[in-house]
Amino acid sequence: MKAPVLCLDCCQQYMELDLLADHQHLACPGCERVWCAVCIARIEVPISEEWRRRRRVAHLN
Repeated sequence: MKAPVLCLDCCQQYMELDLLADHQHLACPGCERVWCAVCIARIEVPISEEWRRRRRVAHLN
């Protein structure tokens, strides 16, 4: 079961939180911040164009 979560930083984009998973990282598609759903901490992770392309293609499948 997934729930939309508004990004805590940009407050414009939604991320998907899996309510059945204990530990997960949520990536904001807008500001590219990554949030840890367990400790609610923000870490800076560079997201490459290749990763974005793969995510878009995977979403279509």
